[in-house]
Amino acid sequence: MTDTDDARLLTRISRLEEERRQAFEDAQREADTLFAQYQLSQLVASGGTTDALAGAILTELVRLADGAGGALWADPPDRPSHPALRLVAAIGDPPAPLPGSVASLDGLDAWASGRAGSIAILLADEAPRVVLVVWPATGSSLDDEGVRIAQLARHELAVALRGARLREVLDRERAELAAIVEGATDMIVGVDAAGLVTRLNPAAWRLLGVTRETAAGRSCSDVLGCDVAGGHGADACPFRRVLATGQPIGYLETAVRGSDGRPIRMAGSFAPLVAKLHDAYVADDAAASPDAARTERGAAAATAILRDVTAARALEELREGFVATVSHELRTPLALIRGYTETVLHLELSAAEGRAMIERIHEVTGRLTTLVDQILDVTHLEADPVILERGPTSLGALIARLRGDLRAANRDVTLHVDVPADLPALDVDGARIGQVLENLVGNAAKYASPGAPISITAREIDGRASIAVEDEGLGIPEADRELVLEPFHRAANVRESRIPGTGLGLTICRRLVEAHEGHLVVGARLDGRTGTRVVFDLPLAPARPRPGIGATTRSR
Repeated sequence: MTDTDDARLLTRISRLEEERRQAFEDAQREADTLFAQYQLSQLVASGGTTDALAGAILTELVRLADGAGGALWADPPDRPSHPALRLVAAIGDPPAPLPGSVASLDGLDAWASGRAGSIAILLADEAPRVVLVVWPATGSSLDDEGVRIAQLARHELAVALRGARLREVLDRERAELAAIVEGATDMIVGVDAAGLVTRLNPAAWRLLGVTRETAAGRSCSDVLGCDVAGGHGADACPFRRVLATGQPIGYLETAVRGSDGRPIRMAGSFAPLVAKLHDAYVADDAAASPDAARTERGAAAATAILRDVTAARALEELREGFVATVSHELRTPLALIRGYTETVLHLELSAAEGRAMIERIHEVTGRLTTLVDQILDVTHLEADPVILERGPTSLGALIARLRGDLRAANRDVTLHVDVPADLPALDVDGARIGQVLENLVGNAAKYASPGAPISITAREIDGRASIAVEDEGLGIPEADRELVLEPFHRAANVRESRIPGTGLGLTICRRLVEAHEGHLVVGARLDGRTGTRVVFDLPLAPARPRPGIGATTRSR
């Protein structure tokens, strides 16, 4: 082999090695491209917050472009159509200070063009807009292949960023909605297509006496107890109607079973959460598909927002009772007064007959005066602070004065008094507490048979005087014992008895006792016999100091 042949062989070997090295570099570049695309696809699928995703995307794109650093700008999350773009992420040292916000892509192009080799890439031109700027190291340039990959993947990256922002918005709105539901004072109930409870808010837990765990998966009738509370039967269930028709119920009044087993009057709305729920609702509907029902079961299909209107309805009843009571109490005495005056005016009466008529008119006007005084008392006690003239007052003296008033009025009342002789003086307004005793004894005498005993007992308990007035009258049903302390409310058995009254006496007593920092309770007799026992407590006056220690006594 000649020298020429050797040279040719070496040249060929060198060319083959160069081709193999070039093929290896191309394969390596292709592998890097595939790996970069894989990395970008992983970023797109990773989710996360907008800022975290923006930082990860920026890091990967700078690596692909072989850059020294980069920055990413986007629309503000709370103002997606704002003219200025906000700097979201940045890595590496920029060739010049980065603007915190820019007005447009043109502004970034101008910023990038002034820095040798820098490039601006628009990832998304629709709200929310996203713009990327990558710059090379000093004295070098960006990798064209990496820039090309970034430009090819810009749409997917923009979608990922938009999705991250939407997730943040949804998470924020979900948290706000959860806070509203959890903090609502109204009862919120969700049921699935089979009528099983899927959700109750804390207000419902407290009202119904259940927990999330004990209520979930049970039928709404079992949890709410509408049928046993007198709200509606199973056939008239509003959830059933909403699920069957797919139409909301704007307003409905019903009742649920409270935590103590008592009915609670509720009012609210019912609405479906998905369309055509009746196709999936199978309770007692043979035409519906059981498979569809199984598909829907477990997911909320209808919801209700219900408010406790017990107090509002009680107020309406009180208002109606006020009108009925006052009109009756006014109409009857006015009719009597008119009748007696017409008799006196038009008939020739003897002196005795005329006097009897006038005495009757006087008696009836006394009833009217009492009614007006009670209404005025209640009005002032409810609207204005009660002004008390307090001082040491003997309970025995108040009872003795009450006995005298009863004798003067010719009232046939038998009082049994049990007050310890050593009971300390009360720190009260004597006139006001005298009014309380007068009202309670007067009520007891009114609703008991003539001559039936009425007992007044007192004991010192925990530094206060506990006073009880007990009678053998009609008694007050348990359901009415708290309501009779409200203005114009009279117990059902009293209304049926047609015994006249305004329903104001106990209200006045309660308010006056409360003005003395006390508490008044209406209950049954302790021995179980028919009748009423009213117990209230009052403060005791401080013990008087012995003479000679320099203290002064309290005066009215």
